[in-house]
Amino acid sequence: MSYPHIEDIVIEFEGDKHSKYGLFPLVAWYLMDILVLPKYFSTVSVKKKRNRAKPIKRRKPKYDTNQMCIGIVTIILLGVVKFRKINDVLSTEEKIAQLVGLPRFFDQSTVHLFLNEFQKWHVTQLDKVNHQLIQDYGESVRQDILVLDIDSTTHSLESRKREKAVTGFNKKNRGKPCYQWTVAFVRGEAISQKLNAGNTHCKASFKEMVVSAKAKLSREISIIRVDGGYLSGENLDFIVAKNLQIVTTAPYKWVLSQGVKLDPDKWEPYDEDTKLYDLGLAKVISTTENKFRVVLVITKQDPFSKKMKNKKKIHRYAIIENLAIRLEANALYEFYHERQTIDNFFKESKEGFASGKMPSQNFRANEAYLQFVAIACNCFHWFKKNFFHQSGRVTLWQPSGQR
Repeated sequence: MSYPHIEDIVIEFEGDKHSKYGLFPLVAWYLMDILVLPKYFSTVSVKKKRNRAKPIKRRKPKYDTNQMCIGIVTIILLGVVKFRKINDVLSTEEKIAQLVGLPRFFDQSTVHLFLNEFQKWHVTQLDKVNHQLIQDYGESVRQDILVLDIDSTTHSLESRKREKAVTGFNKKNRGKPCYQWTVAFVRGEAISQKLNAGNTHCKASFKEMVVSAKAKLSREISIIRVDGGYLSGENLDFIVAKNLQIVTTAPYKWVLSQGVKLDPDKWEPYDEDTKLYDLGLAKVISTTENKFRVVLVITKQDPFSKKMKNKKKIHRYAIIENLAIRLEANALYEFYHERQTIDNFFKESKEGFASGKMPSQNFRANEAYLQFVAIACNCFHWFKKNFFHQSGRVTLWQPSGQR
């Protein structure tokens, strides 16, 4: 990314009448002048005329497709919990809207009608926008060792009327209709994503995520890190067949059920609550003949319940891998648990960017919304990396390359 001609940006507030989004002008400047988002959204063709014998006659909309896309990304970054809150929260924020090229923020009905126009090819267009932004500004495409993290989260829904909203794998809200959202990450950047019905198991999307990420990055994936939910004989055979490397987990009992005998003296302490056992090559599950290196883990964790704060729950599991470079057991344990940082993406996207609030009853509209969330999260991710904050009465921001 070329650095802007502005070396320092100083934001000062005078008086007591100012927007609660006082620092957003800096983000808006980054989106519009540095990333130049309008250029990327110009390829999205929702509500644009098509070459038909009898084209649909539409009245000229107040907001064109480009403005709608920029506006949705802005609303997500501003943390508006639900689109139906737009009128209440942003109706007076005309100055903020003008910073991103809007006369004022559109109302809730406008954004819902716009999203409901999305079809599969429009969602693909948004995916290409995200991909092009990553190519131009991301770090993932420039890594020597490309580590792909894949994870999924459950979006509980308020109504069964939403398309493909069914009860399924919903541990936190059993019996509630839900969606399953799977995302592939490199260096914290959302590379690919897939929204599925609530009864779709996460491991069903594993191959598709790997193939999609490889195609978008145009290079070989060095290592794949996933949690134990993606473990299956079919996926492990796929990894071996494609000559890929993986680090994942397996149930402790599954490994021991393969006839493994443990020597109590070979347990090595990692810290006061964790110990590791390097088992070497072993068969992991009965549905595949391929062997993987196994490191057994026993760790004590503080429970979430305050009532049981004096008791620590014991977790037992196995880390399995087929890495070309052999890591020590403690280094492998640390490397695998680095993937837990992607939980911050789901937490931030749900709490900060309201990804869990599906705006429509149409499945494609919700797919499009999550594409906008991914774009917004990536843009904010790059913004935070390119600027640093100095505390004080006057807030000074500088591009990171000019520190």
